[in-house]
Amino acid sequence: MNIVVVNLNPCVDWMYTVPSYVHGGLNRVRHTRRDIAGKGTNVTIALKNLGFSPVCTGFNFVDNGTILTGKLDELAVVHDFVDCEGAIRTNIKMYEESTGVMTELNQPGAFVAAAEQEKLLKKINALNTCGDDILILSGSYPQGVPADFYARISGAWRGRVFLDTEGEAARICIRTAPPFAIKPNLFELESTFGGTGVEFVRDKILSHGVKIACVSKGAEGAFLVTDAGEYSAPAPDIPVRGVAGAGDSMVAGLVYALYHGLPEQEYLSAAMAAASASVILEGTEMCTREGFMAMLEKIGKSM
Repeated sequence: MNIVVVNLNPCVDWMYTVPSYVHGGLNRVRHTRRDIAGKGTNVTIALKNLGFSPVCTGFNFVDNGTILTGKLDELAVVHDFVDCEGAIRTNIKMYEESTGVMTELNQPGAFVAAAEQEKLLKKINALNTCGDDILILSGSYPQGVPADFYARISGAWRGRVFLDTEGEAARICIRTAPPFAIKPNLFELESTFGGTGVEFVRDKILSHGVKIACVSKGAEGAFLVTDAGEYSAPAPDIPVRGVAGAGDSMVAGLVYALYHGLPEQEYLSAAMAAASASVILEGTEMCTREGFMAMLEKIGKSM
């Protein structure tokens, strides 16, 4: 069984931590760190940390793409990108310690031509070796990529597809090539589909054929909806050091639960454990296996 992560829009995250953010004024930075990221990159690293052997594909950019491949090589992650002209984008993240709120400035990705998009589609199809393969489609699009790109990938995939994106890309995919699972946060759910709550998810998401919707609510926890049931969990009482990438770790935790055949009522525990094991780390650091197992025990006892 292959686990393939599609990483269309990698980035470099510059994280600035301030005691209290002053809008329009001087902010003195307490800590600074740089991480190679992007949602697909984050999910790949989280999966690797949880003991999987994911294959990371997607677009990379020739001007500075070695910072991405170098990090994946360091982690012994198999990767097979389509190289494109341009540079990996830079995102600025301002984390306010006093409130736990993060302000983000995200650049768009470089332009990707249609020929390179077709190369990637062929590459992804070649990685799909059986009907049990898992595919994760996670993150935004670089410039030039049409809104139906994820739908094209999802529709051709034999196996389970996990989708974590927003906007028109999410709406088209769910309407025309519904994935097995989605993982929006509460803001993305409302801004993309126009509502929140369990019944809304059933009516507007699961009715199209999606089997699992896991919705993160930040400091308020998360809820998960399937055809058979609905589950909710509060956020555990833990120190929060970095919220970037928590949702991506959540996707990895959900894959962990499905891959290992956990009962449905434990899907959310695994997702929350992975997210929690991420937020206790600084910057865009993904959950470790040790942290995940410790949080899984802690959250399991509280549910």
